[in-house]
Amino acid sequence: MAVEGTAYYNYYNIKGRYSPKTPQIPSWKKEYAVTTDEVRSNNRSQDEDAYKAYSKLEDIYYSVSVRNREKYSNVDDLYTYLNEKYNSSSFNRYSYEEKKAMYFNELEMTLYGCLGGGGNVDDPHLSQKVCDPTDSEKQVYNHNMVNLQVRNILTNSGFDLSLLSQRSVVLKIDPFYYKLSVIGLEDTSISQQIEQALNSSNNAKQLFYHILNSNASGISKDVLAKYRALKDFQNVTGLDLRDFFVTQDGFVNAAGENALELYKEYLKSSSAIPSEFKGVAYGYFAEQLGKLAKMDVSKILDLNLEIGLGEYGLYNVTDESIYVSHFDTMV
Repeated sequence: MAVEGTAYYNYYNIKGRYSPKTPQIPSWKKEYAVTTDEVRSNNRSQDEDAYKAYSKLEDIYYSVSVRNREKYSNVDDLYTYLNEKYNSSSFNRYSYEEKKAMYFNELEMTLYGCLGGGGNVDDPHLSQKVCDPTDSEKQVYNHNMVNLQVRNILTNSGFDLSLLSQRSVVLKIDPFYYKLSVIGLEDTSISQQIEQALNSSNNAKQLFYHILNSNASGISKDVLAKYRALKDFQNVTGLDLRDFFVTQDGFVNAAGENALELYKEYLKSSSAIPSEFKGVAYGYFAEQLGKLAKMDVSKILDLNLEIGLGEYGLYNVTDESIYVSHFDTMV
């Protein structure tokens, strides 16, 4: 495990880098954080080589980074020292890639107190090659964790999982407001208990993204395109693109308002998209809207996603209406 004190902090106030008032957990540790009491759509195993490697590198460079900060008060002196250190004869036995990795890891640890996005694994301090798990291994681990999270949420809410014995339950999630509904149960009291527990916090939203990420390759391109355009419009304007209809001037609502013009206006003050990306966002949305305008959007289904739930956990179900692709028309 990495030294407990390793956390992100912009010690030298490097411009363009986040400067929190108090040290923060670095991004790579957040990615591998273990969560058991709420749904998380993308879980990574701490048994992965990368996690073990980053932890080891932070352990190795922690003490020297503390000494560097005590000795070098400005970043220019630090750069000079590290350049001289790794270009000295003491490091001749290492390859260019190895020296570059050590330089990077020590620099990152000194500047920020941690390896923010992970470390450079060409570092010779690592005795074994760092191998990524297969996609299948990632999916299995993630599904097992989501399954555990859902079961824990239900159990912690007081729900008796044995009530699902020999019952067919399907969880259906609305793609625009991420509201989860239970279908297939005649006993409404059981449905209400499940819905109340899983609609708490961001659980339904995270479960939606878990299902989407697990099945995206098989979902109709048209269904995905409609979902992305509607979510983009909703995130920026707070409005529902389904309230607009196609005219020769584009998507227009009953009040005669043009969806693209509304998007452009709301985008100016929206915090949903960083300022530097607003131009790109507008261009992308305009392109997607233009493609949708050429189609019969009313025939494209909403991306309502479903997953089965039984006494022993989650299982996949397939809604053929959104997974078939024979009606795809987008270019």
